[in-house]
Amino acid sequence: MTIRTKTLFILLLLILSTPGTSFSKPTLTQKVFIGYELTQDWDLLAAEKLSKSLLKEHPESGDAHFLNARIEFLKGNYDHSWEILKRVGNNFKEVSDFKKRVKDTRMASKNFVSLETEHFHLRYEEGPDEVLIHYAKEVLEKSYHALGKILEYYPKEKVLIEIYPDRQPFSKISPLTIEDILTSGTVALCKYNRIMMISPGSLVRGYNWMDTLSHEYVHYILTKKSRNRLPLWMHEGIAKLLETRWRDDPNYMSPIMETILSGALKNDYRVPLEDMMPSLAKLKTAKDVQLAYAEVSTMMEYLLQKKGAKTLPLLLEDLAKGKKFEESFIEIVGSDISTFQNNWEIWAKNKELKYIPGIAPLTKEFKNKNSLKPEKDFKEMSTKRAQDLTFLGDILKSRDHYAAAILEYRKAKEESTTHSPILFNKLAGTYIQTQKYDEAELLLKESLEYYSDFHTTLNNLGEIYFISEQYDLAKKYLEKAARINPFNPFTHVRLIELYGRMKMDKEKKLQTQQLSLLD
Repeated sequence: MTIRTKTLFILLLLILSTPGTSFSKPTLTQKVFIGYELTQDWDLLAAEKLSKSLLKEHPESGDAHFLNARIEFLKGNYDHSWEILKRVGNNFKEVSDFKKRVKDTRMASKNFVSLETEHFHLRYEEGPDEVLIHYAKEVLEKSYHALGKILEYYPKEKVLIEIYPDRQPFSKISPLTIEDILTSGTVALCKYNRIMMISPGSLVRGYNWMDTLSHEYVHYILTKKSRNRLPLWMHEGIAKLLETRWRDDPNYMSPIMETILSGALKNDYRVPLEDMMPSLAKLKTAKDVQLAYAEVSTMMEYLLQKKGAKTLPLLLEDLAKGKKFEESFIEIVGSDISTFQNNWEIWAKNKELKYIPGIAPLTKEFKNKNSLKPEKDFKEMSTKRAQDLTFLGDILKSRDHYAAAILEYRKAKEESTTHSPILFNKLAGTYIQTQKYDEAELLLKESLEYYSDFHTTLNNLGEIYFISEQYDLAKKYLEKAARINPFNPFTHVRLIELYGRMKMDKEKKLQTQQLSLLD
């Protein structure tokens, strides 16, 4: 049976326009609207309790069934939500849009398998992505305790985490387009009462997905504790500030962020807070995305430095009680947002931020599904001549003319005005092949100062220290390489051999298991 369903907007209009409406005994329309507000707050226990009572009292109400479908969707029960929606008509755009969201999510997640930890529920596609689970358990459980302590909030329910195999299904189940993903580098979201992430296996060199996962978990806590009432700019600032705390590292600012913020402050360029809506992923360039993160995260650093660690929990609690953000902010911070920004700017300019010429945000590079099409590793280089010299070096190297290749790579390095970790690794890798380990080590360490999560650099440094039998250093870099990109078989093979030499039997067994998942 198809039942007519009203939009949330119409519900609100009805409530506000009905003459003589009595709020002592809410109507069905008013109760449904309350249910929608509870789902917006991600208060699903209260929303579900209300929904059950509405369905009992009004079993034929399309509004009640539509609310129930929303709740099931937010709980991650996509098939059940879809079945409920069969009883709901398509009279309104809100309904048809929601049906499409549920349908797309059902299709994208149909091959998922599930696994639970103490505080999290993980879903992912069976196969190579299973290699992520060992690391995901670690970052999530550590985040639960570290961030819970800082923000004074520990979710009672298990938090749903979904890992999508590549960008295509991720774009269908989220508000982001493929263009948004490629431009901004956004690979994860906290939305719809869950955390969604693109597998690092779909990228050429992986990415820092463990910090990203913790970043999104910060968003989850902020949404739940504030009842979804914290402005986006502060959401992002707190999440960036705290994303490394799960590993006891307070250093959240990358050299890229620091350089971009330093340049922006000198040139009086900002990404205004209002331009960050509805999402940083919608900003026009990757540089603006990094600047926005740098702005809001340093604002939060400044806030905590001035007002102390209790500031954030207090503000979130105020919002959950219904206090307006601006009112709470003034009471806790002691100034309005405009004054706070002015004071932050003075503080940031005195912070002596490092400006490193020639470094810029790297584009997240997704794997080319056409295996016959060769990959071109030249786009991060600043000039056509640097690209040509690098290409010539590649040809010479492929023909075992290593000395000549080194010469061309060095010319390309001198020619390029930007730092390319790809070029540095091509040159360093050729040094390694010719047993010039000292030259390779110097290059790689320089590159790592600017791009600390570049998988190839970590692998190559690990290889140098493995060859020179500096096993503790080899372990440090190879383990980090495996975390950034656990889909590279070479890293696991080398770690297995390394653990064997270091008599680390437990670790060797784990790496052997991890490698087997990639077959």
